[in-house]
Amino acid sequence: MKQKRCKILGFFSLVSTTLLWGTSFAFIKLSVGLINPLTYTFTRTTLASLILLPIILYRVLARGIDYKSLWYGFIVGLTYSTGLALQGAGTVYIEPSMSAFITGLATIHVHLYSALIKKKYSWLDLAALVSAIIGLYVLTSPSGGLGLGGALVFAGSIMWALQVILISRYGYSSIMEFLFGTFIAGVLYGPPALLAGLDLTLEAWIYISYLAIVCSVGATFFQVLGQRYISESTAAIVFLLEPVFATIFSILMGIEYITVYKVVGGGLILLSLYISTIAELKSHSEKHSK
Repeated sequence: MKQKRCKILGFFSLVSTTLLWGTSFAFIKLSVGLINPLTYTFTRTTLASLILLPIILYRVLARGIDYKSLWYGFIVGLTYSTGLALQGAGTVYIEPSMSAFITGLATIHVHLYSALIKKKYSWLDLAALVSAIIGLYVLTSPSGGLGLGGALVFAGSIMWALQVILISRYGYSSIMEFLFGTFIAGVLYGPPALLAGLDLTLEAWIYISYLAIVCSVGATFFQVLGQRYISESTAAIVFLLEPVFATIFSILMGIEYITVYKVVGGGLILLSLYISTIAELKSHSEKHSK
């Protein structure tokens, strides 16, 4: 029963992550329209680190810091910050819908890892993946060509997939040190950001502050917590709710309108989530019945 409650906690934590991520696309597009993508990455990760710094300092003074968790977080942070930079740079050149679709392809990368490397894959996982990718395509209706922007975002999707895989491996560490390590990795983008210029307008600071607080610290906290109890292949399917939430927010804000494609695409992604949840519970039952 305790294990089942943990699964439920993990599931809702990951849904919370995608809900917060779903609000990010518009702010990312607005941010990289005002500043260089490298400056955007450095500023966002540095601000996220500063938010967590008081907690880390308190832990250092109270009981010492878990350096292993900090190091694991830093490793994950290399993929996280690189993914941010590539996605931000690519989004400058392509439509947000195409960026959302290509970013969602990270799910395929994670499933290939589960099937080819971990050798843990079922027909339910495959059915969920097929439904999810078709739903993602129908929902986003990607327009415009690929070119350099598409290539950059695709490279970013590989980084996002690596992040999901590494969090499943190292996410059992002390969560605050892990998160802090994840964000301080972005400091490596400091030198090129300084060369590009750090002169941010008030408007840019507002966008990046939201992204750092809500979509970096908040979303990543729920992601690490959720992936402690949910497999990476199921987590990757859950993360495809991101464009669903992004579409819902756009409709509520009057930016987009409800269409048959959006309803069908969102429905297929929800179907994939249902199938993936069944696969997760089935795997859990088989594991504990032996």
